[in-house]
Amino acid sequence: MSETQEQPSRGPQLSEQVAQRLSDAIQAGEWGRGARLPTEAALGERYGISRSVVREAISMLRNGGLVTSRRGSGSFVAESPTVSLRLEIPDPDIQSVIEVLELRRPLEVEAARLAAERRTPSQLRRIRNAMVDIDEAVEAGLSGVDQDLAFHRTIAEAANNTHFTAVLDFYNRFLHHAIRVTRTNESLRETFMLQVVGEHQAILDAIAAGDAEAAARAAAIHLEHAETRLRQAPTDLLKSVLERVEAQRSSVAVTPSESESTEHTGDNPQ
Repeated sequence: MSETQEQPSRGPQLSEQVAQRLSDAIQAGEWGRGARLPTEAALGERYGISRSVVREAISMLRNGGLVTSRRGSGSFVAESPTVSLRLEIPDPDIQSVIEVLELRRPLEVEAARLAAERRTPSQLRRIRNAMVDIDEAVEAGLSGVDQDLAFHRTIAEAANNTHFTAVLDFYNRFLHHAIRVTRTNESLRETFMLQVVGEHQAILDAIAAGDAEAAARAAAIHLEHAETRLRQAPTDLLKSVLERVEAQRSSVAVTPSESESTEHTGDNPQ
């Protein structure tokens, strides 16, 4: 890849676009097995992005087994790199969003169960803070999508099984779209928003109490209700929601600094 290569489009999944570019370059043989990748600064200059975005992209490749990191030495192509699984972004329709909710259910229910059993005091504190972040984002007139994703990701982290966060990071692009649809739908009805707040609180309370079964049940109810809220929405309203979300997703008017703030710190849903 040359420095004149087309830069990634600015958007909420900027880091994932860069991860895909790097993955393609590795699989094309630009960097062989065991080869050291350019520094974050060099890659940032190459793609015209910030180092934090590069760092997130490399983290995705590391979680995917394509890249390894050596403390003080940098990032290297794995000696036995795995082939990355590629999935297309879901179609802009309600059925696709529901299918993502179905995908989330077994993973996030079990993550909540394990988080109740294994979370540390500091991890519980991060979950509480993530929930506060959602409230503050909504009060500021923001969608709260990234904060919602972060809330669920902190729960996955508290499960203390790195595979949970690796999978969440992999399908984050699907979650981002699905959560934007669910949150946009819910934001149009105050009763829906109050339900979401209550459901999040129930998950948090169960994890704080160390009640694994209650945490799993609360997570399952949250996702089931998210689907119900979608199905209950009028057809014309859902059409409007999808059109709004697609317009937001298609926008490329995000500056480098803005892209850093919208990169999910861990977007979890609804």
